[in-house]
Amino acid sequence: MLSEIEPSASTVAACSSAHNRLRDGLAEHDEFREVHIRSFLSGSYKRDTAIRPTSVGGILQRADVDIIAVTGHTAQDEPQVVLDAVHQALKDAGYVNLTVNRRSINVRMVTVDMDVVPVIEDGDAYLIPDMHLEEWLATNPSAHTQWTIDVNAAAGGRFKKMVKLFKWWRRLHMPADLKRPKGFILECLVAKHMSFSETNLETLFVTLLEAIRDAYAFTVLLERVPFLEDPGVPGNDVFSAVKAEEFKTFYDKVSEHATLARKAKNETDENEALKLWRRVLGSCFPASAGQRSTSSLSSLLRPAVGAGLTFPATAVYPNKPGGFA
Repeated sequence: MLSEIEPSASTVAACSSAHNRLRDGLAEHDEFREVHIRSFLSGSYKRDTAIRPTSVGGILQRADVDIIAVTGHTAQDEPQVVLDAVHQALKDAGYVNLTVNRRSINVRMVTVDMDVVPVIEDGDAYLIPDMHLEEWLATNPSAHTQWTIDVNAAAGGRFKKMVKLFKWWRRLHMPADLKRPKGFILECLVAKHMSFSETNLETLFVTLLEAIRDAYAFTVLLERVPFLEDPGVPGNDVFSAVKAEEFKTFYDKVSEHATLARKAKNETDENEALKLWRRVLGSCFPASAGQRSTSSLSSLLRPAVGAGLTFPATAVYPNKPGGFA
């Protein structure tokens, strides 16, 4: 299952080529290079928590790459002016499908979506422009990356696996127009609610859904949104932009599938257990215990033992690049 939802080698190569070309274009632009200091990658591809692009509602999704452009601007510069400067530099570099967003410039290509985020240094962290609020806000993408590394190590390498499964589950079961919660919020939820001692992936996923269901039942009843601190910017809330109705839609589906996943785990008939898991995790989940992928990887599943289906503690991965060059 995990090997099937990893970004493919061709996706990784396309993203690497795209972001390197764009970053070079910004650094070499006649005007923008005067304020350009450096750039680096952020987001799920950098943190190795991305899943492969697929079709959602009949629309092919593209890979996402976040690029942080560190500039020599100051907090006295208007966010709109800074974003417009990045937009113009990208136009001059030959990019056509551009959108000026609230805090970034989106660059849409055939296989890749890139978000270019201009920032200014603020001690060990950064400030990001917000065009709507007309001010600069604290952010720390470098700290997010290091946090992911640390949490994954503390979880014995299972944190990123749970994040990918959880993101895949969300993609399958949330409405296409539901904007939040997703991405980094899901990573924070997994870190807060997964077990750091359990090694069985099946048990980990079931108990993750159950823990989220149990933790926020009262919050949903009160029609509120939980507070979850940003691991990169103490005091910031990763749920700050999530609406109560968005969280309830997400929560209701988590609750429904926590029950379904528990039923799959407790099912003693292997074929029935597989059917239930495919309802939870979709057609990428092996249809039978003996199924082999086209790359001749061993099956994710071992024969059912005792109370139900079991998973190996370590997922099988294809021999392909991870992250970006």
